[in-house]
Amino acid sequence: MTRRTDAATVVGALGEAAAAHGRVPAVVDGDRSLDHATLWRQAGRVARRLRARGVRNGDVVALAADRSAGLLVGLVGVLRSGATVLPLDVTYPRARLMMMLQDSGARIVVGHEHTVGPFAGEGREAVVLADALAGEEVPADAELPEPHPGDGCYLLYTSGSTGGPKAVLMPHAGLANLVRWQAGASGVGPGSRTLQYGAISFDVALQEIFSTLATGGTLVCVDEDTRRNPVRTWELMIDSGVERIFLPYVGLQALVMVADDVPVERSALREIIPGGEQLQCTRALRELLRRLPECRISNHYGPVETHAVTCHPLEADPGRWLSLPPIGKPIPGNRVHVLDEEGRPAAVGEIGELYVAGDQVSYGYWRRPALTAERFLPSPDGDGGRVYRTGDLARLRPDGSLDFLGRADDQVKIRGFRVELAEVEAAVSDHPEVAACGATVAGDEGIDRVLVAFVVPRSGFDAEEVRAELRGRLPGHLVPEVFHAVDALPQLPSGKLDRRGLRLLAEREPTAGPR
Repeated sequence: MTRRTDAATVVGALGEAAAAHGRVPAVVDGDRSLDHATLWRQAGRVARRLRARGVRNGDVVALAADRSAGLLVGLVGVLRSGATVLPLDVTYPRARLMMMLQDSGARIVVGHEHTVGPFAGEGREAVVLADALAGEEVPADAELPEPHPGDGCYLLYTSGSTGGPKAVLMPHAGLANLVRWQAGASGVGPGSRTLQYGAISFDVALQEIFSTLATGGTLVCVDEDTRRNPVRTWELMIDSGVERIFLPYVGLQALVMVADDVPVERSALREIIPGGEQLQCTRALRELLRRLPECRISNHYGPVETHAVTCHPLEADPGRWLSLPPIGKPIPGNRVHVLDEEGRPAAVGEIGELYVAGDQVSYGYWRRPALTAERFLPSPDGDGGRVYRTGDLARLRPDGSLDFLGRADDQVKIRGFRVELAEVEAAVSDHPEVAACGATVAGDEGIDRVLVAFVVPRSGFDAEEVRAELRGRLPGHLVPEVFHAVDALPQLPSGKLDRRGLRLLAEREPTAGPR
């Protein structure tokens, strides 16, 4: 049975879950398991250690830990202390992590002994999870503060067109609103198992983690090596009875590519929630869902500045799916606006830029008031609130849902025609010889610009055959002039497609011709 929560913060929701479902497993990490009561108690010890070190509400505390039960204890512990958590992906280059620590002003790093050691010093100190759980210096019943809905919940760094990474500060109220909605939208509840797939520095991981724990569900940990191996990921999900997974489209694509090599019919998977980039309903994805008749896909959209703000549940019949499905309608507490270049509402069917208002809008960019003022604007609703200017293009459908049309700054033209790269990728990926595709352009504006497709083949790959098939389905300007067969598409640490990496690959041999 699904469990709903009305808590104003994720900390409150987790406390309720610990009281109601204390003996239900909260985390399964290999042979180790923590129930909700134990997770809550251990997180409390971490929180009290942090308070004893002088941490107060609103302070930024970094979390650097391997994928494990300890990571989750540390995450909940930092939030129970009243601090704003800065999740650090320990697979990132050390120089980038040091930049985040310096920019955030975090003076404490929580994690395992081997993960926090490199970051101690220079005014920062380490809190080792094992020591915090075993220590006796802090009374076990020392009172902990209840975070306020307006307090900062997390600080996440995101790259942008302006150059270096910038941090987004999300209040507790925003994440709590998302968790509250997800608790009712998903058919999961106490004991239901969700794979802890997302990288901790990716906002979807926080949706995945807290929407599971807040409903008395169980997170199944996956180590980094298994996560990077889609066959082993399938095997873990099958053996562990995983019912739900959140992941970027590229991650879903990787699972689809190997689905013929594993007995997916034995899987308990009931819900797939892709987000972070355009979902493409390829032939292979449709075939997979036909093998999983009880499983449903729910397409989410939302930049890190707002987290998830819209949802589109796909129909049960894969044969009825669009190749590029809508991103849906706003979840409760949010509003969206599609505005033209003059800032006026775009008509149904017209392309405009997407603006987001409501509970999911973050406080803006950490210590960057000018950039915040540029992207977070007064709401056109006239309610005194703010909207976030996403930089994404969208189109309103007659039923009120939205089509996602890519980034405004990623728009490309070939011989004067506007090219939607996602449309090209979806069409190429639908060919039975193609497992995955990433499209980009190479060359200068004008007659020298060419459309390039990087293809991960299933077995053999004949570029001329694929091109001939595409010419029967697409206008000429959407048919790639150059194909490159590759073993894998470049990815960002979050698991999204690395479009800049694709462009760099294409520029190396922009006129190499088909192969």
